[in-house]
Amino acid sequence: MNDKVVITVAPTGSISTRADNPNIPYTPEEVAEETRRSYEAGAAMVHLHAREPDTGKPTSDLEVFRAYLAAVKAACPIITQITTGGGATTLGLSVEERLRPVEELMPDSASLNAGSMNFGRKLFPNTPDTIEQYAQRMKELKVMPEFEAYDLSMIHNVEYWVRRQGFLEPPYRFSFVMGVIGGIPATCKNLLVMCESLDPTYSWQAIGIGRHHFTMGAMAVLLGGGLRVGFEDNVFLSRGLPAKSNAELVEKAVRIVRELGKEPATVEEARQMMPLLNKG
Repeated sequence: MNDKVVITVAPTGSISTRADNPNIPYTPEEVAEETRRSYEAGAAMVHLHAREPDTGKPTSDLEVFRAYLAAVKAACPIITQITTGGGATTLGLSVEERLRPVEELMPDSASLNAGSMNFGRKLFPNTPDTIEQYAQRMKELKVMPEFEAYDLSMIHNVEYWVRRQGFLEPPYRFSFVMGVIGGIPATCKNLLVMCESLDPTYSWQAIGIGRHHFTMGAMAVLLGGGLRVGFEDNVFLSRGLPAKSNAELVEKAVRIVRELGKEPATVEEARQMMPLLNKG
């Protein structure tokens, strides 16, 4: 088992606001600074959503995504990933609109949600046609898809609609998103089932939502996976204590990794551990 652990930071997301934690970054400069500090603390990848710089509202504005990526790349050499899912529920974007920033900006990676679901009270549509289209297009662009699995069935979706249909050759990269209302509950037993259902050649991480943030992260490290932290998923360092920054959450993740006898992967190590289509 690899003793290196990939830590991803998701610094802003599209749901939590400064009413939840006043330290959430909105502007390109703020996002880049949070990312740089997180990289220096031990994160190897950043997952980005776009926000209106003045209001913090989620946006699909290509120029905001462009400014975020440019600022992040100027600040540090972290692996970049942008969402294709955030605008589906918050903005009602079409399949093509969700993919456009990936096609225009070509980050190292992009999320690819592996099935439709109820996301809280909203419908999060990700049909087999969408999954296939995104997988094929990302292969053409040499942008690594990270398959977001909110339940066990979504692993099977990828195996059937992507692998068996030949849209993208394995191995793949997965995120197990645990604790969303409408998705799989965040328990150690459920994470073990998800992990054991995955081809052992695949790369994966756990994303624990809210109070499950570090519990699922620690379990993932024990099982040989990575973990994602950041204000997108959780705004507290511990119960009742708001985090001062994303870097503070990364620092806690690093402490957990080291207490469990492993080390955070550097960017160079993470590039070799993940099936990036462009190793950079």
